[in-house]
Amino acid sequence: MKAPVLSRLTWAWLGSLALLAGGAGVIIYSAQSGEGPGRIALPVDKVEIFARAPAPAPGSPGSEERIDAPALRDATQYAEVMPGAPGEEGEDGLVLIYPGENDLYAENETDPLYDDDYLEDEHGDGGYSADDVVITIPGRQAKPVVAASLTPAVQPIPDPDAALLRTTPLGMTPRISADGRKAVSYYARPYDGPRAKPRIAVIVGGLGLNTAVTERAIDDLPPEVSLSFAPYAKNLDFWTRKAREAGHEVLIELPMEGYGANPEALGAAALLTSRERDENLQRLDWLMARFGGYFAATNYMGSKFSADADALAPVLEKLRAAGVGYIDDTGAATRAAGGLPLATVSRMIPAAADDADRRAVQRELAMLEQIAERDGMALGKTYAYAATIDEIAAWTRALEKKGIAHAPASALLRTAAPGR
Repeated sequence: MKAPVLSRLTWAWLGSLALLAGGAGVIIYSAQSGEGPGRIALPVDKVEIFARAPAPAPGSPGSEERIDAPALRDATQYAEVMPGAPGEEGEDGLVLIYPGENDLYAENETDPLYDDDYLEDEHGDGGYSADDVVITIPGRQAKPVVAASLTPAVQPIPDPDAALLRTTPLGMTPRISADGRKAVSYYARPYDGPRAKPRIAVIVGGLGLNTAVTERAIDDLPPEVSLSFAPYAKNLDFWTRKAREAGHEVLIELPMEGYGANPEALGAAALLTSRERDENLQRLDWLMARFGGYFAATNYMGSKFSADADALAPVLEKLRAAGVGYIDDTGAATRAAGGLPLATVSRMIPAAADDADRRAVQRELAMLEQIAERDGMALGKTYAYAATIDEIAAWTRALEKKGIAHAPASALLRTAAPGR
């Protein structure tokens, strides 16, 4: 039996038919399995519309921008002079006027970063939805899979809950809900670390005043770092929401009178020993209404005010009644706490304006480790500068290897005994 002799032309035709049949089989399989070559349309759920601003050079104009405090004016007189102008009127007939608000939006504030309506608009003309932008890339269509990540998923802090807010003449302030929930626990970052390990918490404050530094603190610091915002900053709802989405619990800063400091430099809403109780509490209402979703308040300056128990006690009592905690860096608030969840700062970390101050930051962070190993916990507090943020970010990455747990500040709160 011999195979038939075929010419080379016949073999060429047979090879071509085999290739065609194989190609057709691949196409049919791809169409049925969904794994063939194609183009994948990926909807973009969120679009980052603001590029990070470069950090200004240390010492240069505007390197640490500060927003002027609102001024107090008589509401009736102000309305006569500036009808329809913005302002927040209090119960005593005073109105808080922001510098620069008389011209509403100046020409230098047309950037969307300064436009509250733009920032708040998530679904209107200023916002983006998943259907607005689609990226098409070449690739294989495959069955949906769960994306793997080298970093754990960030658990965001809840948005402000209406049940935890009450209306005042100066805005919405915290309250204990009808079912007993409190801001001090509802807006705190969950912590389930080992109780046997020493714990360290760090608060970075002064945020909201400098755009570049604020964004760096939110993005570069681990979510365990608690962030404190200045009450006179702009766009606080935007920045604090961004911080909560990144997993940071947030605090509100209360400007208080210090020894040797000019009270006027603390702004019109400062808490002063020279003011009557009701005057300070009215200003506290304005401060507490600056934004929502914070678990605690903390002092800015305040050594003189905190040392005066008669001045401080009504403020702390109002925080307690509102369900808000308090973190003190003066060491003088404990005796006036009266059942308020409170923590005292162990060490103030220097705010490093440039590289020359980095060693001082490193020394204080090392001191926090020693305190935590001795007492079981330590709390550090600082104010935001680029070099300080860099040092804290690098330091936190090495804590676990040293056998120290990195905790949020809320995990160190303790309820002071009433009457202490």
